[in-house]
Amino acid sequence: MKMTELQKMYHRARGRWSKNAGKEEQRKADFHTMREKKAFTPHMMYDPKTGKGYKAEKEEDHLRMKKMGYGHEKPNMSEGTGSSETWEAGYKRRVVKTTSPDHKEKGYNWRIKGKDRSEISIKLYKSKPDQAEFNRQMKRVAGHEFGG
Repeated sequence: MKMTELQKMYHRARGRWSKNAGKEEQRKADFHTMREKKAFTPHMMYDPKTGKGYKAEKEEDHLRMKKMGYGHEKPNMSEGTGSSETWEAGYKRRVVKTTSPDHKEKGYNWRIKGKDRSEISIKLYKSKPDQAEFNRQMKRVAGHEFGG
């Protein structure tokens, strides 16, 4: 006996019928049999806090490390670690003579260059700015970058 559309809608609403009835169980069974057949291969797992790698020799090692939050990809530890650049080091590195003909034409000889993009000029100067002026400009720019 075939179900009418109204009967199908009633059973779907009650959670008693679906187009894929029985297929979900089959997919789960296929997944579990495939997983059992797949042999474990030793591999590296990495601590997300330190970036240090450990070898998972057995599946039990893998599951234990996974539970502790370790992952398969080595985390990029360059951001946010180590000490930041001091104001003095930033002054020495970022206050440079300008080479742009447009800047020189307007009488500017010095500039504060961008941190990551050196082609950007934070501000132009006719004479070399002192440390206090550099600090003021860095705080001003940081205010823009971080919503201050």
